[in-house]
Amino acid sequence: MDFIKVIKAIEFSAERHAGQKRKGKKQTPYINHPVKVVSLLAEYGESDLELLAAAALHDVIEDTAREKEEINKLSAIIEQKFGNKVLNLVLEVSDDKSLPYQERKRLQIIHTSSLSSSAKKLKIADKICNIQDLREDPPDEWPQSRKIKYIEWAEKVIKGARGVNPGLENYFDQIVKETLTLLNNNKI
Repeated sequence: MDFIKVIKAIEFSAERHAGQKRKGKKQTPYINHPVKVVSLLAEYGESDLELLAAAALHDVIEDTAREKEEINKLSAIIEQKFGNKVLNLVLEVSDDKSLPYQERKRLQIIHTSSLSSSAKKLKIADKICNIQDLREDPPDEWPQSRKIKYIEWAEKVIKGARGVNPGLENYFDQIVKETLTLLNNNKI
């Protein structure tokens, strides 16, 4: 895979996430999230272009396809455009939206330890970016207790992803510590 495929993955993700917004007050365009995940992985030394392409696409199946037929079609497009490894990484980190919310969250805790090393790196970067978003632009409807529960849940998920990129893992710990301090001091 060459670098242009990563750019093409970002373009494809932008098309699929067009019109979607993040949950905070600012209603930031959703595409900013996968771009931040790609950037964070690169910043922490990840240069595998298939990992970076998968990072750009990591929420495409989970958040832009609903029906099984649409998921299958989208999976085939991703495989054709970006290859089997990229598709498999995207699928590894995608929740099954047909399951109830709490079950999806429980399964992330259970399954993260069995993910590939690349998927674990992607999972860590994704959770870092989610916590940063929670800190910088929290959803209005989330009370303090829900924010804290999200971070505690993310820590349980990432416990199963450790051992793949010490710098990224240390940054996750730093972001968690700083964010919990801000939450406990009612600064968020």
